[in-house]
Amino acid sequence: MGEHLLYRVDEVMEMKTKRKICVVTANRTDFSRLETALEEIQKHEGLELQLIVIGAHLLDKAGYTVREIERKGFPISHRIFMEIAGSTPTTMAKSVGLAMIELSSVFEHLKPDIVLTHGDRYEALAVGSTAAIMNICVGHIQGGEVSGSIDESIRHALTKMSHLHFASTDESKERIIKMGEDPDAVFNVGCPGTDILLRAPVMSKEETLRELNKFTRVKSFSKSEDFILVLQHPVTTEFKSAGDQILETIDALMERPEQLIVIWPNIDAGAEDLSAALRRHPIFSREGTKFLKHLPSELFVNVIRNAACVVGNSSSGIREACYFGTPVVNVGSRQEGRERGGNVVDAPYNKEEIQRAIEAQVRHGRFEAEKIYGDGTAGRQLSHICATCELPSVQKKIQY
Repeated sequence: MGEHLLYRVDEVMEMKTKRKICVVTANRTDFSRLETALEEIQKHEGLELQLIVIGAHLLDKAGYTVREIERKGFPISHRIFMEIAGSTPTTMAKSVGLAMIELSSVFEHLKPDIVLTHGDRYEALAVGSTAAIMNICVGHIQGGEVSGSIDESIRHALTKMSHLHFASTDESKERIIKMGEDPDAVFNVGCPGTDILLRAPVMSKEETLRELNKFTRVKSFSKSEDFILVLQHPVTTEFKSAGDQILETIDALMERPEQLIVIWPNIDAGAEDLSAALRRHPIFSREGTKFLKHLPSELFVNVIRNAACVVGNSSSGIREACYFGTPVVNVGSRQEGRERGGNVVDAPYNKEEIQRAIEAQVRHGRFEAEKIYGDGTAGRQLSHICATCELPSVQKKIQY
């Protein structure tokens, strides 16, 4: 960790007002990776939490996951409707513009000291751009990572607009520094999502399936049979192929004996075609298959823990499954280059190759667990840095 920005506790205690930390969350995934940071900020005596909920959280087709935030008891300062229907690159770009218009008014009202944004999605780009233009200190979580699609470009753009960097691995921290950022402003705290993994109550396979059965009115799972978790999102730079790509995956799964838990895709460009392909496919009515929009984080952790295999292109297969040694078949280019454990094998968009990969992974069974993205203390470290650091000047000094 950087030394020059830390441990100014005496000065913080002398402040008459708490430091205001504004956190913006846009979807189920980033909330799960922000939750412990929110908890620690909320209970820190030197900090005031401001929470803005935007994007897919407020859409029924994405599970209306704002209810999960409310259930957890976090006070919401503002809600922003920003998503334009269509799931194309054009609507994504317009949604960024709409979000910036709304966020600028909210930031002007809240006057945060630090705005925290997460990851590499277009919603995060709107958050970081707006705050940086308004001369507000930006803290970026999960910078410096490598992946496919437009996501990597957005992530690195956010790095250049941010003033505090909360990396999840040593490799990510080094990449941020190599991009010219001040080493004293770059911290490897781990991924806050890992905190949830390591503290979630452990459920057996039978207990997990019993809880899953509460999320359906029609079909129930057999609690004694194995299951595969399927999570595949559209790749924004390949969005016209999203429907064909998911067909290769579900055709490969159609003859598998395991029960299937299929999580609906996110709302990126290509999502409509991907969802339509799922609905038209016989797998939609296959016995022992359940489609879900959203699961509470504690249950989702145990679904990953107990799955016979995770199949698709979600970062959960890369970032979370390694902690349980769950076998993963990573399909396509979306997670290309991301740090991963020995439990992950890659497969192209090809039914036969996906089938072979799944068969080999299921036959292998559990791998040795690997703690790649932190040790479960990320939220606490992040809040401590936000409370005790000397805020960098909004005029950054880039190293060239």
